[in-house]
Amino acid sequence: MRNLVKSEFRKAFSTKLLWILTLSALGFVLLSVVLGVYLTPGPPGAEDVNALLVPAAVTNIFSSAGSASIFVIILGIIAMSGEYRNQTITSTFLATPRRQSVIFAKVITYTIIAFVIAVIMWIAVVVVASILLTTVEHAPVEWNAVFEILGGTILGLVLYAILGVAIGALITNQVAAVVITLVWIFVVEALLTVFVDWLGKWLPGGALNSILQATNTSGFGGTEALNVPAAALLLIAYTVVFASAAVFSTNRKDIT
Repeated sequence: MRNLVKSEFRKAFSTKLLWILTLSALGFVLLSVVLGVYLTPGPPGAEDVNALLVPAAVTNIFSSAGSASIFVIILGIIAMSGEYRNQTITSTFLATPRRQSVIFAKVITYTIIAFVIAVIMWIAVVVVASILLTTVEHAPVEWNAVFEILGGTILGLVLYAILGVAIGALITNQVAAVVITLVWIFVVEALLTVFVDWLGKWLPGGALNSILQATNTSGFGGTEALNVPAAALLLIAYTVVFASAAVFSTNRKDIT
């Protein structure tokens, strides 16, 4: 397994994709911080009120670190589906007949990479948000919550990376896997949250938001979001189900 993980790290760092996605994630996260500081709207009917006077709104700005999850899940998808796209999967499985070992090695590799990315994103958000908040009136920063968000960001990005590897194993066509995932996140899950609002907190994105403390008030059918431990267990359950399905499917798939 150690040699497999070393091999996966060499693959990950042998292309520019990791750096492109990481820098893209950093840019997206920092843009979210800027928008959160300067364009967070007030409550309905009182849009001119400074929303940042509410502590939860300030906390949400620091939760922006978790928005890198979309880039991490794409990284995981490409890591696995790329083997099929580049037609290296045959030689990979010939060298490692126990196919699940390949998946486990990718999971370990991208768990470590996602951990590092999560820490980078959190540090960047804390530094930039702290600087920008000095330019506006705001509620005191709840630093206990900010450090809790660090844990949530690490857990969320790690689980999304594993989900990405699992999705890439289940949907071996790389373009299809990425498109389906993006459509789910930005279209299907968003629509379900709006039109079947009570369902939102039980979906992967809703669970991630709860872990990041990005959903602090009623927003899912008038009910409160899941608490952090419950949301973490839910997202872990999703990850275990997808990873198990990926191993089962890969072990029985014809490779040509």
